[in-house]
Amino acid sequence: MPRLPIEVLAGDARSIPGLADGSVHLVVTSPPYPKIPQWDALFAALGATTYPAMHRVLEDAYRECFRVLVDGGLLALNIGDAVRSDAEGFRLWPNHVTATEAAERTGFRPLPYVLWKKPMNKPNAFLGSGFLPPNAYVTLDCEFVLLFRKGGVRRFRPHDPVRAASRYDRSERDAWFSQLWEGIRGVRQGPGTARTGAFPPEIPERLIRMFSCVGETVLDPFAGTGTTLWAAHRLGRRAIGVEIDPARAEALRRRAERTDAGPTRRREAVPGGRAPRRPRA
Repeated sequence: MPRLPIEVLAGDARSIPGLADGSVHLVVTSPPYPKIPQWDALFAALGATTYPAMHRVLEDAYRECFRVLVDGGLLALNIGDAVRSDAEGFRLWPNHVTATEAAERTGFRPLPYVLWKKPMNKPNAFLGSGFLPPNAYVTLDCEFVLLFRKGGVRRFRPHDPVRAASRYDRSERDAWFSQLWEGIRGVRQGPGTARTGAFPPEIPERLIRMFSCVGETVLDPFAGTGTTLWAAHRLGRRAIGVEIDPARAEALRRRAERTDAGPTRRREAVPGGRAPRRPRA
């Protein structure tokens, strides 16, 4: 399978002038999750300290994804809900609902989503008060892979050879197009601020094979540690990542230069631009 270049854009996921309209076939990403304490400071740096304001920041990134996608291209968005207390007490913050509403406002059409049931290190963990009703809470052990399409389905000529070369087999189809994905463990996180929020390679690998063809372009606007980029590269797609942290973007570029893709191009998407830094693969 051909290995195509990996391109790293240092800049803002909400404004990527280095990418032309309709130049991307698939977006696979995982943004910062609103109301997760790990990313409070990142949103606060943008003046987003409330739940609606945090999602407005992300909505601007979804709008930019809509611009750069081809007609019929998909946005695959991995996001989890949050549980956290506010002034009125403990509650759920339904990020997957608010993200769906935001993506719809930018023009995307929502499609059936995937539930990623993450294996628990403590399978009997729960939130609540021992064995006594009624004040315990259901454990959040699933994340969402939300799927959105720009416009209608993509059209291909009959017996398109590139599409045929990108096919998956029956067992892959049956597993991947089931709404519940099980047995995919999350990536081990570092202590404290060393947490990366990375997701396992199998998530982007499945999505890239499900929703793009060999030789097409895959974008991750919150590139983080680069998991999506290297999954796309291994699968014969052109990979583009946007990363707000200049040091992390430079590390991605250096890593890409060491791959068999050869030296990568580096562009500044928005010099000095700001966006929520999501160290997320």
